[in-house]
Amino acid sequence: MSQAVGIAIVAKREQKKWKTYCVVSDGEHNEGQIWEAVLLAAKYKLDNLIVIMDRNKIQIDGNTEDICPIEPLKEKYLAFGWYVIEANGNDINEVIEAYKKAQGIVGKPIIIIAHTVPGKGVSFTENRIEWHGKAPKKEEADKALAELEKQRKEI
Repeated sequence: MSQAVGIAIVAKREQKKWKTYCVVSDGEHNEGQIWEAVLLAAKYKLDNLIVIMDRNKIQIDGNTEDICPIEPLKEKYLAFGWYVIEANGNDINEVIEAYKKAQGIVGKPIIIIAHTVPGKGVSFTENRIEWHGKAPKKEEADKALAELEKQRKEI
């Protein structure tokens, strides 16, 4: 996020019209540099910065709230001067709508908190911490793809 803030500052200074997009995780929000970037983005009113957070409530070593609690997340961003949009990150239409809404925000940096279910739709990975950052074996990948394809056909 620090790099994205720097890019957005330069764009503002040079009066560029483009937006800077940054994808972050909830787990990295227990790092001080994230909050320093959050404060700096608000100071410069970086409305050309749109951050999307994967709020899946897990990180490699456990649940985010057990490792280093970050809630109340929305309220923290609001208190730091950001515009907050929440969406179901497992619903692409909600994510698209959140991005459309973010385009019209003026005077504040924007964060989209995308609430997600890790491994959604795959019986053996959904909400399972041990699958966070783990690649499936060929048989597991085939099973996961079959489950997802079956769900797609049911829609």
